[in-house]
Amino acid sequence: MKINILIATIDQGLEKIAAILLEQRSDVSYIVSHQVTDEKHRPVPPALKRPDVLVDQIAGRGISRNRNNALDLAGGDVALLADDDVRFTGDNFEVIKEAFSADSSLDVACFKIATPAGEAEYKDYTPHQFVLNDINGHYISSLEIAFRLAPVRQRKIRFDERFGLGSGMIQYGEEAVFIHDCIKAGLVVKYIPRYVVEHPFMSMTKAMAEYAPAKNIFKGGYDARRYGWRAVPAAIYNTLQLRKELARHNKGMAEYLSERLQGAGYILRSQNNRPSW
Repeated sequence: MKINILIATIDQGLEKIAAILLEQRSDVSYIVSHQVTDEKHRPVPPALKRPDVLVDQIAGRGISRNRNNALDLAGGDVALLADDDVRFTGDNFEVIKEAFSADSSLDVACFKIATPAGEAEYKDYTPHQFVLNDINGHYISSLEIAFRLAPVRQRKIRFDERFGLGSGMIQYGEEAVFIHDCIKAGLVVKYIPRYVVEHPFMSMTKAMAEYAPAKNIFKGGYDARRYGWRAVPAAIYNTLQLRKELARHNKGMAEYLSERLQGAGYILRSQNNRPSW
C-alpha cells in the first residue's frame, strides 16, 4: 500500500515543508501543491529536491483549489491531507496502512490529531470507532482525513472551491463538505480513534468566537449546499431557537440571521456553477 501525503501550502509556506519530511521510504511520497502569489516565493528549497517529493506550483489562492491540485497529482493507494505546519512519525503511516488493510470496506477514514507535549487534547474525541453518516456526525478537521484514491476518483469527488480559506465568502469548512459528498456518494466513512498527525492545539477556527461571522456564514452556506433553498427557513427557525444563546454571546439576532443568509445566498446563487459531482 502506497500513501500520498497531500500537502497544501502558499508562498513562504514552502520553506516549512522540509521540516515535515521523514526519512525516505518506498511506501510514502509527498505531493506539495504550492500556490504562488509573489514570484519571490517560487524557488524550491534544495531540501525538497528528493525522489519522494513532488512540488507543483499553481497561481492564485484558495485552499480547496490547492487540495484539488494535489489530489489530481496523487498516484498512490491512499491519500492523507496535510498542511505546512504538521509533524508526522513513521508510526502515523503504519496506523493508516493498518486501518485500510484491515477493513476492505473502508473508503474514507477520519482519524485523530495529536498535540505537542504539554498541550491539551486537540478535540474531545470519543474512544469508540463508528460509521459517519447523516445521523452520526463528527466535527471534522482536514488533517484527520485519509481516503482511498480509487473510489473518490470513481465518484468524481473533489473539494468544493467555494469553501475554505482564500476561497471567497466562506473561509473554512471545505473538509465538512468533502466528507458530506463522500457519504452522499455512498462511500464508507468511519471515525477511527488513532493518531495520524501532530498539530498545535490552537488553530484559526478555534481562535474564533462561538458565533463569529465566518462561522455563521459557513453554517448558512453548508446548509444550502446540503438542503438547497430550505436553508433559508432553517436559518430563520434556528435564529429564533438560539435567541437566548445568542444573547449570552452578545450576538444580535438580526446580525446572526443576516450572516446565515449571506452564506446560504452565496451558495444558492452559484449552484449552476458548482462541479458536477
